[in-house]
Amino acid sequence: MPDRIPADWPPVRLVEDEAGLETALSAWRGVGVLGVDTEANSFHAYRERLCLLQVTAGEEDWILDPIALGAEIERLRPLFADPGVTKVFHAAEYDLMLLRREAGLEVRGLFDTQVAMTLLGHKRTGLASLLEDTYGVAPSKKEQRSDWGKRPLSPRQIAYARLDTHFLPDLHARLSRELEEKGMMEHAEHEFRRLEREVLEPKPPDPERWRKLKGAKALDDEGRARLQALFRWRESEAERRDVPPFKVLGNEGLVALAARPPRSVKELAGLPGIGWKTAKRHGEALLRILDEARGNKVEDLKAPKVSAAERRRRRTARENLEALRRWRSDRARELDLPSERLLHRRQLEAIARALPRDREALLAVVPLDPWQEEHLADSLLAVLASLPDSGEGAPA
Repeated sequence: MPDRIPADWPPVRLVEDEAGLETALSAWRGVGVLGVDTEANSFHAYRERLCLLQVTAGEEDWILDPIALGAEIERLRPLFADPGVTKVFHAAEYDLMLLRREAGLEVRGLFDTQVAMTLLGHKRTGLASLLEDTYGVAPSKKEQRSDWGKRPLSPRQIAYARLDTHFLPDLHARLSRELEEKGMMEHAEHEFRRLEREVLEPKPPDPERWRKLKGAKALDDEGRARLQALFRWRESEAERRDVPPFKVLGNEGLVALAARPPRSVKELAGLPGIGWKTAKRHGEALLRILDEARGNKVEDLKAPKVSAAERRRRRTARENLEALRRWRSDRARELDLPSERLLHRRQLEAIARALPRDREALLAVVPLDPWQEEHLADSLLAVLASLPDSGEGAPA
């Protein structure tokens, strides 16, 4: 964020109640292009929530408070679902997931400035770099991990939040012209529509995630039982306090406790990743959990045995996917574009599973746009023709 917002910018419009939301909607309905961004509190809560929704319409910056608005935020649904109103995001994938999950908003009419920049060959595609390169504005990083769920918002938070959308409508106009000039608009639109369809699904909690912690594989059966019990306690404590699990106890501390269970609070405090502050706050609870886990065992999960034929099938599937990845990387270098702008990872994996052998079959798996058909289809089909069949439904 600059040291201060320029004096000639209109005051930011805060929306915290039904009347303010109606005023905002009335103003936005007559505007064809909206800059949009969100802020969540993922570094400060057990389950992140939508804390701010920023919108720039014309020359005005609006900041909506979803916490204060509650269910009223759902009144945005018709506007956000209207493809006739362009919503300009930067790196929209996470925002789209958050808006759907937290407010039931489906976005249509998406324009993603980061996607546009990569298609145009920009090397610096972060929003901060874009604002600095285009407008000479150097945003501060101080508010990136701000607690957006805390109220009241500080002036610095408000200034930072409005800056995320203030220039997006103008960037839309600039980047649209560049895309048209370079013949990339149709391909960009195809990618925007894919992002609208393929909204990320939030990952459910994984009760077995303790097995993936660094150092967990080195534990014996009793150590795994201790780690499992500690992990479950940490999740419960984090949910109770509504803080991220790492703010209760870090992964290093969990594994150290499981590997070398201490006999006292003093000994506990000396373990890696613990310290006196954590030992004083949670020492008794941790020692009790370790005591209760004494003698318990959790066996290592070994992959089930598979037949030689199944191993060959899986190996072929992996090699086929790797060959397609190499093709995408080579083609991306030739076109001077990032690989993900040619075909998304999920699209490439679908092709690897189906192994279409002709253009009609390929288009049935992944609907290519005209730019992709012109620049990718022939060379992709040539690679596919050389790949061995790994069996129907082979994992990629």
